[in-house]
Amino acid sequence: MAMPNLEAIRHAQATRKMRRPDTVTPPGFHLVKKTDDGYHVARRIDQLSVIVTEAVELDGKWWRHVSVAKPDRLPTYTEMVAVKEAFIGADRKALSVLPARSEHVNLHPFCLHLWWCCDGDPLPDFTAGTGSI
Repeated sequence: MAMPNLEAIRHAQATRKMRRPDTVTPPGFHLVKKTDDGYHVARRIDQLSVIVTEAVELDGKWWRHVSVAKPDRLPTYTEMVAVKEAFIGADRKALSVLPARSEHVNLHPFCLHLWWCCDGDPLPDFTAGTGSI
């Protein structure tokens, strides 16, 4: 796995436009910390941790990034759906990206990510007009 270029990450974060999304604290979660570009909430019962940030990415669009982590295992599909619905919305599309191996950086062994384009749906209609994937 590639080692993260922390200097490049800090520079990118310092120079891009960021905003703090409205803080959402679903039932069972508590606020851990607010930052300039987002917030961190956690659920004590199962130690599910969620970090939400928003920034303008290189495509010029606002994106919400939702990191979901557990201390001892990857979040389940059911947990990811619940987080997506709570922090992005039930009727919005979210993306999970599997990067090229050369671009993969792992800072937490049990963390998964979701992205939502705040500026509109960037995806084509993969259903070919049928409404079913």
